[in-house]
Amino acid sequence: MVSKFRWIMVIILCISISGCAGVQRKFARKKKEEPNTPAIVTTYDYAITERVDELYKKRFLFWKSWQGELIDRIGDGYKKRTECYEGLMQNLLEMQKYLSDEKYKELEVFITKIKSVDPDVKKIGLRGSEQYRIAQLLEKTKRLIDKRFSYSKVKDSLELRK
Repeated sequence: MVSKFRWIMVIILCISISGCAGVQRKFARKKKEEPNTPAIVTTYDYAITERVDELYKKRFLFWKSWQGELIDRIGDGYKKRTECYEGLMQNLLEMQKYLSDEKYKELEVFITKIKSVDPDVKKIGLRGSEQYRIAQLLEKTKRLIDKRFSYSKVKDSLELRK
């Protein structure tokens, strides 16, 4: 009886030692922490005119893309139309920041025309006639803005507004 009891105790002891995750964690080696190296940031001072030129070109390209996509997707769902409209308005307003007073006011006229279709663009259900009217207005304003506010036309009128 005593030898059976010893064997049972040895088996229980072996099972408890080998199956215990806590004991294994106690004897596992911990990884060495590597020191964090600070990031190196190099800045360059660009001339303001070069920066304004690049920013205007970028915003003009983004505006053109967003307005073109809105024209193409005027019949699509409400969310896509709204996203395209918000993108084109954001970029138009950014473009306006880089223009002199005269060009600023000239672009304001087009922004007002585009804002006039804001409630219609954001409507959930657009009828065919509304889609056609909005698309016509957007195509006309896109053509005129592209003609009057391309970089080659406004490069002498660029300045940084605060």
